[in-house]
Amino acid sequence: MFVTFPTNTLLVWLACHFIGDFAFQSAWMSMEKGKSWEINFYHSATYTATFVLFAHSSVAATAVLFGTHFVIDPLKARYKLIGPIWIDQALHVITILLILLLNL
Repeated sequence: MFVTFPTNTLLVWLACHFIGDFAFQSAWMSMEKGKSWEINFYHSATYTATFVLFAHSSVAATAVLFGTHFVIDPLKARYKLIGPIWIDQALHVITILLILLLNL
């Protein structure tokens, strides 16, 4: 059985994603997160904070958002296992959809 959620909820979560991943990511974070786990942590925490502040994510959803972001970004920035940015972004959006569908 699937859990449904309102379209406005999805739009808020997608807005949080794009604001947290782009607008709130400084040039320093963008350039250095692939070199430093500490900076990757700062970026992942800043990213996740947008969901806590604006989407009021649960503790479980917050943990999943932080954990997956902390793992996905180095796959692109550090290890070059993810090439095009759209794959990176698709993984983040899939994470959001799963969180909402599972009602975390």
